[in-house]
Amino acid sequence: MNLEFNEDQIDALREFINISMGAATASLANLLDAFGTMHIPKIEICNSNELAQKIELTIDLKSMYYATKQLFTGKFGGECMFIISEDSAKNLGRHLYNVTTPSRDDINDAVIELTNILTSTIVSRLTQELNTQVQFFVPSSQFIDANSIVNSEDVSDYSKIIIISTILDFKDQKINGNIYILTKDEAIESLKILIDRRIEEIYG
Repeated sequence: MNLEFNEDQIDALREFINISMGAATASLANLLDAFGTMHIPKIEICNSNELAQKIELTIDLKSMYYATKQLFTGKFGGECMFIISEDSAKNLGRHLYNVTTPSRDDINDAVIELTNILTSTIVSRLTQELNTQVQFFVPSSQFIDANSIVNSEDVSDYSKIIIISTILDFKDQKINGNIYILTKDEAIESLKILIDRRIEEIYG
């Protein structure tokens, strides 16, 4: 199984992801009634045992985090992970529910609501660009320390992982979080076929 992408495939995937991230940012701007930006997405293929290390490089290891994970399945299947620090999550709860001191339940609800919009918009728009459909599973959320975000069970089904990562940033509200889309071997193979088909349609 060839899991490497050529330059054209990476460029096309980056373009599709930019469109998807733009749609997600617009949806969240509506939810929060605020201006937000997404950083340029980064696309990497790595071994599954490198995932924890890759994520730890992008976050503060001394903070506690809300980590929400949502699986999706179809020709292009995988997992969307949204990680937001305790401080950012409090700011989100404060802003979304217009309260000075949000409760843990408020914060959790706010994180789940934001994640639902984020993952469904990104993945639905991405799969729309690829002319395919996916089915979503119910998201799970945990409040955990930085070192526990990725556990061995998360990666036991994977050998290679494609990591699509970006940062969501609402500067004025001090809300930001990291988004990762992870797909495993068969899905990477399917993704390449879908991308090639789409490139052919656009440029062929």
